[in-house]
Amino acid sequence: MISCQTVINIIEKLAPKKLACDWDNPGMMVGDFSKSVDKILTVLTVTEQTIDYAINNGYGMIVAHHPLIFNAIKSIRSDLPLGKVLYKAIKNDLVIYSAHTNLDVAFGGVNDVLAGALKLENVSVLKPTVNEDLKKVVIYTPKGYEDAVRNALFQAGAGHIGNYSHCSFNVQGYGTFKPLEGTQPFIGNIGNMEKADEIRIETVVPASIVNKVINAMFKVHPYEEVAYDVYPLDNKKLELGLGRIGTLKNEMSLREFSSYVKNS
Repeated sequence: MISCQTVINIIEKLAPKKLACDWDNPGMMVGDFSKSVDKILTVLTVTEQTIDYAINNGYGMIVAHHPLIFNAIKSIRSDLPLGKVLYKAIKNDLVIYSAHTNLDVAFGGVNDVLAGALKLENVSVLKPTVNEDLKKVVIYTPKGYEDAVRNALFQAGAGHIGNYSHCSFNVQGYGTFKPLEGTQPFIGNIGNMEKADEIRIETVVPASIVNKVINAMFKVHPYEEVAYDVYPLDNKKLELGLGRIGTLKNEMSLREFSSYVKNS
């Protein structure tokens, strides 16, 4: 069993709701975040038939692409199409969640998966909707702990450059410090000047998740006081958006392309 909140956290790590278009309404449609489920149904659009199928086959949660609710509703009436679906879902304790344009826009989301399935080359965003500043995060960690720290950074969303993930630069050196009274040093003794073999880890992070990345690093870093830097970058902003445009490996007619898409 797994909680719906855990499922949603996993989805929104890939496709945070902030990436959605203004007119969209992704997120929880119906249900309780704390509910535990052992079967999850994924669909494009929630219909009455979808609800019936979930009920008859023991699904506790439905994850849909299209939001069941787009606009504000003033009543839930079982004699109207939307009300009938909502009424039946609530009555049978179903959880309904949607990831829509946020999943389309996300790096590694629907658009990128489709472009990959078609083996497109020189892929770029068709309609940019998100432009975000990048930061450079630099962490100093004792030798032997660099893998744990790097993995924490990457798991939190750092290290994406274009179509590459887990990007970092690492340099070995040494750090100096003197633990003062009241400290609990991981290396060395209070009052003594110390020198430690350390690894400098550099990676890029979208500005909006810098705090999340730093907090993830704190959880695995062994030092009592962590030395780290955050630098603004003048690099091209992180660009995400709707659709992808690219080139095919081989020229083909429209008929050939239609068949290619069908069979990809």
